[in-house]
Parts: sequence; C-alpha cells; structure tokens
Amino acid sequence: MQQRFSRTGFERAAKERQARFRQDSTTISGESKHPMDDKGMRNSHLLALGHEEENLFPGVRDGEAIDFFRQRNIKWWRNPRSGDDTNTDGPTRNMASSQVACVNFLLPLAGIPRALAAALRALDDDVRAVVDIAHDGRATPVEFEWLGLPRSLEGGVTRGAQNTSVDAFLIAETASGRRRAYLMEWKYVEQYLRTRPEFKGDGKSGDTRRRRYADAYRAPFSSFNPETAPDLDDFLYEPFYQIMRQRLLADRMVRMGELDVDEAKVVVVAPEDNLAYRLISDGRAVTSPPLARRFPRLATVDEVMRPCLKDPDSQFRMVSPSRLLEGVVRSLPKETVAWAGYWRERYGV
Repeated sequence: MQQRFSRTGFERAAKERQARFRQDSTTISGESKHPMDDKGMRNSHLLALGHEEENLFPGVRDGEAIDFFRQRNIKWWRNPRSGDDTNTDGPTRNMASSQVACVNFLLPLAGIPRALAAALRALDDDVRAVVDIAHDGRATPVEFEWLGLPRSLEGGVTRGAQNTSVDAFLIAETASGRRRAYLMEWKYVEQYLRTRPEFKGDGKSGDTRRRRYADAYRAPFSSFNPETAPDLDDFLYEPFYQIMRQRLLADRMVRMGELDVDEAKVVVVAPEDNLAYRLISDGRAVTSPPLARRFPRLATVDEVMRPCLKDPDSQFRMVSPSRLLEGVVRSLPKETVAWAGYWRERYGV
C-alpha cells in the first residue's frame, strides 16, 4: 500500500487536542493549566507538576484510581521525557498517555451496571455479562496491567513494568455459558513505522527472547498458524512483538484454565486515524519487513495478524475507541452522559 501521510500528523493533532482540553475544560484547575517548569511551558499537553491526578476522569479522582493501582502494586507509566518524577506514585502529567486513556475509559464504567458488558458487546454480540475477576482477595470487573497467573510469561510478578502484560483485562460470560477473557491493549499516539525498523532478535537480548517465547509459539496449543506464520523472528518488530507476546499469554491462560476461562481474545484499541500505528508500511517506512514481504497485499497490522492465527475471529481484534464508546452509549445513554461527554470532548470520539 503506497499511501503517503505524515507519520507524526496524528500525534501532533492529538497533542494539540489535549492542549485545547487542558485550556478549556472545567475539569482542569487553573493551577494545572500553567506549568512552571521548562518542559511544561514548552509542551502544552503537559499538566503542571503536582496536579497529575487531574489527568484522570473526575469520577475516578480523589484517590480511587491511584488506590486501585497502589493496592495491586501496579506501576503507572511515567517518563522523564515528560518531566515526570519517576520516584512518585500516580499517573503521568502527559495528557496523551495511552495508559491514562485506558483508565479513563474503563474504570468509570466499572461503577455503572452493565456498562462494561455493553463495551464488550461492541466486539462480540454473544457477550451476556462481565464477571468479576476474583484474585488476591478482591473481586473486580476490570483489572489493569494484567500479566496472568501466577506469574508473567517471563516469570515476574510486577504489574506494569518489565513483564508481558495487557493494559486491561476483563472476563465475559457468553450466550453459550463459556467464559471469554479479553486482553486489551490501549493505544493513543504510539507509532512504530521506521525507515530502519528495530529488530529485537539481535545479540544476547534476541537470544533471550527466542528462549522465552519459541516453545510456546510453536506448541500445539499456540494460536499461531505454522503454515502462514512459521518464523518467530518475523514478530520481533513492534507492534507485532507486543501483540505476539500478549497472544501467547492468552494461549497460556486458556491452556491452564486461569480464572476458569475457556477462551481468550487479544484486543488492540487504537484510533482509526492513527495510521502510523495501524499501517504495516506507508511505502517509505515499515514495521516488520519480513511480514510485509510475506503479505505484500495486506496494508494494516490488523490485516496481517489475521492470517497468522489459526482462528483469527476468536483470537484477535483491532477496534477504535469510538466503536466501544458508541456501544456503551447506545445501551446506556442516560447513565453514561457525563463519561461520554468527557470522552468526546477530550479525545474527539
């Protein structure tokens, strides 16, 4: 697909939208709108230091989201490039954060009966209800930075850092009575198109990655089709590397019956206009060169993933946040007025 577009165009527009929201929204205090540090003054999508909690939907502020993460020892994404203090707890000041977008979408819905089920029905119409995830003495309808039980694919236990995890995790009961896990990865401004793609198979790190994932990738219970996707190395480029690991996590979950799930689907939530994430190639840059060569007629990450899987309809989906939002609003228009209004104003969906 020889499509020409600016690879930074969506990111720039999204940050400009966040800057306008920071300036105009009544949910942002006057102090938050006027950072005093150099990075904050030069980047209008950053909140003032000390006001990071205002990056969250008002209904999950006052400690709710922060306590949710703290109780589970989940690491918030924070980055020195945004001027974040990485030694403190809580969300980033960066209003273009995909982790913040994920929390702003799903955590408020956890407090509205049937809202999370409505979001999942926008993916699969056989979803009947969302069931609580019972773990570590808690039972909640959604978890964040989930890495599986009892440990991650890599053997770690820290959620949100240095382990394969998904941004959000839900379990639904289907019309047939089966339990389907949804492993959701949330994207906002991320993009991986590069004229020189980063190959993660080089050197000792590459050997470690093959040692960790090759057996699961080739196992009989693997979702990956050995005829159409025989080579693990094809997936050692982002975003395929992340999706591959999340699919292996889903496979393990089903094989081991974690939380009594019968099936599992990996769902990437990404804006439709973020072509720099969705496209595998724009004619100048590429994500995975071997996958682009293997499937020369397929243009997007979504299209390339499907033939690589044994049962793509049940194992993978890419969807826009607007589709999920409209599914919720259609089912619960009155109950979600404040949440939907916030999301539409802030994210333009």
